[in-house]
Amino acid sequence: MTKRLFAGAALFAVGITMTGGVALAVTSTTGINLVNPLSCSDLVCVAQNIVNFLWLLAIPLCTIMMLIGGFQMMTAAGNPEQFSNGSKTLQYAAIGFVVVLLAGGLVTFIKSLFGQ
Repeated sequence: MTKRLFAGAALFAVGITMTGGVALAVTSTTGINLVNPLSCSDLVCVAQNIVNFLWLLAIPLCTIMMLIGGFQMMTAAGNPEQFSNGSKTLQYAAIGFVVVLLAGGLVTFIKSLFGQ
C-alpha cells in the first residue's frame, strides 16, 4: 500500500510539473490564488516556487505516512516482518521530509551565492 501511495504522489508531482506547475498562495481578499511557478524570470525564483509546492505536498504526505507506519507497528501482533515494515515506513517518511528540508536550504544557499 505504501508503494502505491508513493507512486501516486510521484506521478501527481510529475504531472503537475509537466503541465506547467501550480503553486498555491493564500490571499486575504480572494481566497486561494493559483500561481504558475514557471512564470518567473530567473531560475532561483522557479526553484523557490517548486520548493514551496513541495512543502504543500510534504507536510500532509509525511504525516499520513507516519500514521500508516505507526498503525502497521501497532497492529503487528508479534509479527516481526510487519513491525519491520512499519519501522521502514517511518524511516522513509522521515528521510523524505529531511530531503524536502534540504531542498529548501539548497535554494536559500543558491540565492545567497547569487546575491539575492
